[in-house]
Amino acid sequence: MKKAIEFLKRNSVYVAIVVVTSLILVSAGYAIYNRSVMDKTNTVIKDAEIGATDVRSLLNNLQTMDLGVRGYAIGKTQGLLNPFQDADSANDDRLNRVLKIIKANNMPEDNFNEYKKAINEYIAFCHQLIELARIDSMREFKALMIEDRGYKVWQTYMKVENQVLPTLDAQKAEALQQYETAVSLNSIFNALLVLIGVPALIVIYIRIRREAKHRKALLLNLETNNRQYVFDPGNEISSEATEIMNSSINNIKNASGFIKKITSGDFSASWPGMDAKNASLNQENLSGILVDMRDQMKRLQEEDKKRIWTTEGITKFTEIIRQHQDDVQTLSDQATRFIVKYLEAQQGGSFVLQEDLEENQYLELTACYAFDKKKFVEKRIDIGQGLIGQAFLEGSTIVLKDVPAGYTQITSGLGEATPTHVLIVPMKYNEKIEGVFEVAGFVDWQEYQKDFAEKATEYMAAAISTVRSTQKMKTLVEQMQSQTQQLHAQEEEMRQNMEELAATNEEMKRKEAEYIGKLRTAGMAEN
Repeated sequence: MKKAIEFLKRNSVYVAIVVVTSLILVSAGYAIYNRSVMDKTNTVIKDAEIGATDVRSLLNNLQTMDLGVRGYAIGKTQGLLNPFQDADSANDDRLNRVLKIIKANNMPEDNFNEYKKAINEYIAFCHQLIELARIDSMREFKALMIEDRGYKVWQTYMKVENQVLPTLDAQKAEALQQYETAVSLNSIFNALLVLIGVPALIVIYIRIRREAKHRKALLLNLETNNRQYVFDPGNEISSEATEIMNSSINNIKNASGFIKKITSGDFSASWPGMDAKNASLNQENLSGILVDMRDQMKRLQEEDKKRIWTTEGITKFTEIIRQHQDDVQTLSDQATRFIVKYLEAQQGGSFVLQEDLEENQYLELTACYAFDKKKFVEKRIDIGQGLIGQAFLEGSTIVLKDVPAGYTQITSGLGEATPTHVLIVPMKYNEKIEGVFEVAGFVDWQEYQKDFAEKATEYMAAAISTVRSTQKMKTLVEQMQSQTQQLHAQEEEMRQNMEELAATNEEMKRKEAEYIGKLRTAGMAEN
């Protein structure tokens, strides 16, 4: 014992070194062991979380498909279909990853196969919806949407989730338990590591400073990219981490809210914080693209309204033409009334081309419409006379937005007023003008309304031309019938004359024979 004590005294420094070195080696060895446990735990947790994410991505994929189909049905823009196409493309890969998880854990594949069948059928169903939206068959589209087939797919997905996620959670729990055991053992060595804690703290301090600089650079890079690709408010970049993170989160929220509004048909939505000052900074990033998409969808909606308005008007007008195509007067009355009301005008009149006895052409007022029946004093307008005659002569539409005082008066319960706008349209069909239509009011008619008036009057001109051709044909038929009757009468008269001539000829031959017989008898008597 004495020898041992003397040995420690003489070699206390070396002993201390050996002890410290031993502690460091043991600590290092146990740190390595803990590291392996931690790596294993992290790997298991990471794999379980990735697996859970892969499982939940099936539901996200379903929701993205539904969003793409609905967006395309509303906007009819190919870009709105991208979420569906992306989800469709990623479907097989996500299914394979989930199937790999199921096989790796020796779980039954029945629920997965049921979901796979359901999602593939739903994709085919989505393609059917897209085709219906493309051809504007929205009634059938709505009928199929009401079936809510996505809910059935969701039910099959929940079976997969309820089967896979508990298994993955159990793996995470087991890995965490192993990790906690290693941590508990590690606490035993904490007291022994105090002697080397100060140098470690120095190293940690240096590392923290280095990481702080690196983190600040990453945050600045995040804010720079956030402004470049999402939204740039145009102010100075803050150095505060909280402000940078909040800025990034708010931009994501703003993008989500903006997309929801425009997909629901609210095209008055605006990007929070975007104004005339920073609009030029956001032309190429996400906010600018979304604002541009909103404007395009708004324009498409307005164009659809104009197209539907024109189509409905032409359909109703052609029905009027069909019902009254046998009479020019009735046709003019009904057509004039409809066009004036459809254009929200106050007055209108139809002037149809006519010819007098000297075959001089002129325009005659065949129908008019006005609030107080006060319109168009003149019933006849010569070709080239006034704006109506000039429109017929030139064959082009006249739009008058600066109406001279006294050109015409509109009378209502509030008094009389000169209209602010006049639209004069030649009734032209196959380059032939059958008349002129004039409409007056207080509406500044847009180009599509002018096009409607020109198209409607073209149908009206075609109907008038048809009526005239029918009347001419009827007159020719009557003339031919009259001439045929006259020919039959003349033929009968000639036949009677021929019969009379034949009878006269027979009588003459008989008398001639009698005369010759008398002469012969007389001659024989003389001999």
